[in-house]
Parts: sequence; C-alpha cells; structure tokens
Amino acid sequence: MNIKSLILCACLAVVPALAGKIVTYTATSKVSQEEANNSAMAGVAKQIKSQVSATQTLTKYEDINDGKSVLGETYRAKSNVKSNVVLKGVKVVPIKVDKGFKATATLDMDEFTASLQFRLKTLQQDIAKLEKSARKALDNRTYANAASDLEIAEDKVNEYNFYLQQLADVYPLNDSHRLQHTLPEIEKLLVERLSSITITTTAEPNFELTKAEMPSWNVIVKDSIGPVPNFPLIARQSKTLSERRTQKNGIATFKLRNVNFEKGPYEIIVEPNLSLELLKKTGLRNALEVPYRVKISRCQIKLYCEMEANVCSALENALSKKSIFAIDDEESTAPELSVEIENTFRGRLGFISSFDFTIAIKGEGVNFFTTGKGVGKTEAAATISAIKKTDFAPLQKQLTPLCK
Repeated sequence: MNIKSLILCACLAVVPALAGKIVTYTATSKVSQEEANNSAMAGVAKQIKSQVSATQTLTKYEDINDGKSVLGETYRAKSNVKSNVVLKGVKVVPIKVDKGFKATATLDMDEFTASLQFRLKTLQQDIAKLEKSARKALDNRTYANAASDLEIAEDKVNEYNFYLQQLADVYPLNDSHRLQHTLPEIEKLLVERLSSITITTTAEPNFELTKAEMPSWNVIVKDSIGPVPNFPLIARQSKTLSERRTQKNGIATFKLRNVNFEKGPYEIIVEPNLSLELLKKTGLRNALEVPYRVKISRCQIKLYCEMEANVCSALENALSKKSIFAIDDEESTAPELSVEIENTFRGRLGFISSFDFTIAIKGEGVNFFTTGKGVGKTEAAATISAIKKTDFAPLQKQLTPLCK
C-alpha cells in the first residue's frame, strides 16, 4: 500500500453539535490527548465565528491512499490545553476511548456574551474618561497630555470595534452597543491649537565649535495665548541628542554633547516630541533648525617614520583625516614625533596572514600608544590594514595644546 502525505499532520475526526445556548464540539486524535483537546476547543471557536483563541491556526492536508484522495482540515491551538481546564470560557473535558484520544469542548454562550458585554461597557467608560481628560488638557494648554489621551482613546476604540464584531456574530445588537464619542472633534481642535505654535531660539545664528559640544541655548514655545508650559521638545541630528520640556515661561534649555563634528550635517533640528502623524498635520516637523560651524585645529608635525614607504604613506594619510599633517620643513618649529610599529604573527589562512599590532607615536609632550589587529597577504599589507582601523583621536587631543 502506497501512502503519500502532501503535508504532515495528524488526521482528526470531528463531530460538531450545537444545541440551545450551549456550544459543544467533540474531536478525536490518533496523536495525543492534547491534540484532541486543542481541536475540540478550536472547533467551538469556529462555530461561533469569533476568536476565542487568537493563536489558532488552520492546517489543510491531503492523504493519498491506494490512489484515493482524502481532503480534510485540522485546527490547532498553540496554547497548551490540559484536561478539565477553562480557557477563555471554553471547558475542555477528555473522554476515555479504546483507541486514540477524544475530548469535548463546551461553551456557555450566556457566560461568553456577558463577558463580552462587560468588556464593551468598560471600554465605553474608559473612552469617555479619556475624552474628558483630553478636553481638560486642551483647556490647560498641556498639549502633550491631550495628544497622549487621544492616542490611548483611539486604541481603545479599535479594541471596542474588535470585541463588538465578536458579539455581533452571536448576539443581536441594539443602541446600547453604539459607541458615541467626539474624538475626531477633539483631534481637530488639537491640530488647530498646535498649528498656531511658534518655536524660536535665542541662539546665535551660527555657533562655532572647536569640539563636539554646544554651549547652552534656549528654545521658546508660544501659542496664540502666550508661552506654553510643559511642552515636549526633542533635539536631533541623525539621532536623538536631547529631550526637554518647557518651563512655566515657555522656555527649554539645551546643552548638547556628541553633535556632528568631523562631518556634517552641521545643523540641529528641534521639533515637538509628538507622533510623526501629528507633526505632519500641524506642520511642526523640523520646526526649528539651529546651524553651527566647526573649527578644527590644523596641526603640523615632523614625523620620523623608518618603515616601508607605503606603510609610512598610509600612516600620514590616516593622520591627515584628524587634521594632523606631516611636513618636511627642517626650519619649522612643529612638534617632532617618531613612530614605532611592532607586530606578533597570529596565524595564516590560505594566502592571508593575521597579526597583532602595537603602534606608538612619541615626542615631547606626546605619548600615544594603541593596539590593533591587521590581516593581509604580506606583513606590510597587514600593517596598513591595522593603521586604517586605528583611532587617532587621542593623539589629536594630545597635540591640540602644541598646535595652537
């Protein structure tokens, strides 16, 4: 006998029954009692057209036995269902049989609908409270609180509609189930208020920075009434640099670190710390742009490098990216530095060798030392690889007093 299975699964025999307000479903399995329990529970869910378990999945299978095809479905639930337990209102009871496993799941529809109606009533009350809170926040001009209340309320409206759809499948709806709210009106009012917001700064038109830090500067937030207190602001470049809220006078103070220094953009963006959708509706995205300039000290050195020419060239190129330039002027008073690079062979894989490196650059008032790793077909290539990966910022910092 040739048996071919297109999808591996357990074949379940199912016998549904529906009487009165009690929904039952009996299933058998050749695999395990747990399989029978899960299938019986999922069968009840299928009958009432509601998601008793959101983790249920449907698997279709086809068994071919001696040329005859048998099509069927199995319902599986990822949640483990044990004997004599109640899961979301579904009671599962195992049944003893001579062969295989069997279980019956039962759901009392009165209990099920009562639970849904209670949930809907609770959501109605929650949404009404959030409406009241959002309106009060608008009156107090605490716009962030109003936005937060609206966002939570909209999530609860979606949740309400989800449960209402479940109830509609098994229970006649009436006017008491109608969700009445004024959230769109409140959102419209919030957008109008936020659209009148102005965000300005007392900062200089252009800061000139000699390091990746900005001195403190103020941002002022006003609406049509005046300064706005407790207003959330965010300062960012490619990442968030700082978050602040305005004081009672509508002013928030920023003092930023780790701003873009070695490469741009040399500009700070300040905008309300609100949802992107709300920023677009109010035109407050990129509300304030604070530009700055950077002043990087150019340092000239006399570099004594006695290694291979291509290695010395790679080192000079790496140093130049930190505004450290090697010169040959004998009469210059530039700092004199010597470089030593040593390596320890680690191993070889095919044509590639790997080394551990130590790089030391020394001179009067300068003592730079670092370690690194490099790989290459030759020792020189591996050395250049290590140099390219070395951070010379600490050397630049040591040279700053000598290059003023």
